Amino acid sequence: MIPISEYLSLALSIEYIVITHKESKEIIYYKTAGDFDPDFLDIFRSSIQYDILDLPLEEGAIEQATLEGKYLITRAGKLIWTTIITNQKPIIIAREALTSFCSRFEKLYNQELRDLYTEFNGDISIFQRKSLYKVSADMIVDDEFSLRLTLPYKLGSTKGKEISLKKKEILQIAKDIAHKNKGRLLLGTLFTKACHALKLDNVEIAMLIYNLVENEIFIRIPLEDL
Repeated sequence: MIPISEYLSLALSIEYIVITHKESKEIIYYKTAGDFDPDFLDIFRSSIQYDILDLPLEEGAIEQATLEGKYLITRAGKLIWTTIITNQKPIIIAREALTSFCSRFEKLYNQELRDLYTEFNGDISIFQRKSLYKVSADMIVDDEFSLRLTLPYKLGSTKGKEISLKKKEILQIAKDIAHKNKGRLLLGTLFTKACHALKLDNVEIAMLIYNLVENEIFIRIPLEDL
């Protein structure tokens, strides 16, 4: 079983997830988990268009590279390249998450990828839509890369919930952070501060935080409220 700490570490390191259409070499989907930088995305696009980046050719192959001080890990699918762009060297779980995401995305959107520049006239918004039989690309990203853990949270109620002493220590640090940030809490900040303040293993701290999320003591703030 993969430790929760690795999921948290991967989620906090990701800055972009980008899907590039192999034939056209155009970006057809991207999601940012940090501050959006259009200049960097342009540099990335140009690096692919002019073959500056060495991308894997064989389906299933994975290549790593660096660009503008960031780390890239790219997997080749049948019709697309999927790239995770991180602010630190990719950990092993990154390859597993990338492979799983790429397989799910191509299976779900196989027809759209094949007919993107014919039937769909290059309309890349088709990957953002949610229908009765398909989830959106954003939902697959959040599921495979745990990006929900990077979004702002707020403190929920503890009424009627059993909280262990260790969780209470985490919760106190969370309250201090939220108090200084207008009620908002970033789990990455909480994880860092807890690792420095508590005499607990990092893996255990990550599991405690994750458990507080699952029990809705930490509640994700809806995007429309941000």
